[in-house]
Amino acid sequence: MSRSMFDDIDAAPSGLMEAADSRTLRLSAHPLTPAELDGLFRYQEAFLAHMEQASVAHEAFAQAHQLGLQASGLEVKVVELGNALLRAYSGQRWTARKVRTRLAELEKQTDDVSAEKARKARDELHRLEDLETLARRYGQEAIDLLNQHEDRLVSLHTRMQKALTRP
Repeated sequence: MSRSMFDDIDAAPSGLMEAADSRTLRLSAHPLTPAELDGLFRYQEAFLAHMEQASVAHEAFAQAHQLGLQASGLEVKVVELGNALLRAYSGQRWTARKVRTRLAELEKQTDDVSAEKARKARDELHRLEDLETLARRYGQEAIDLLNQHEDRLVSLHTRMQKALTRP
C-alpha cells in the first residue's frame, strides 16, 4: 500500500487521479443524515407540486424553490449539497434501470448484432451498478441510506427531469 495517495500516480494516471479527486471531494462532502434526507424528500415534493401544475409562469422555478425550502426545514446549503448527491445517485440508478430493460429486450433476440449490443449493455450495466465512485465521493453511509430509498428517489428523479425539461 502506498504511503500517500500520490506515491503511485504514474501507475495508471487517469484512475488514480480520479480516485484522488474523489477522496479530496469526500473531505468537503456534507454527511447526509436520515433527517436531512426526509427534508430533501419534502423539498422535492413541494418543488414538484408547484412545477407540475398545468400552467406555470417564468418565475415558477424560483417560487417552487422557495416553497421547497420552506417545506424542507433545511438551510439552503444543505438542500443544494443534498440535491447534488440525490441527482448523482438517482441519475445513475435510473440509467442502470434503463440499460437493464434494454438488455432484457436484446437478450430475447438471437441475431449477432443483438448479441453484440447485449454484451456492450452488460458491460455498461456492470459499470453503472458499481456505486464505489459515489461512495468515495459522498461516503458509504450516505449511499447505504440512499439504497434504502432507491425506488422513491428514482421516481422523484424522473418527475424532476420532466418538470425541469418541459417547454
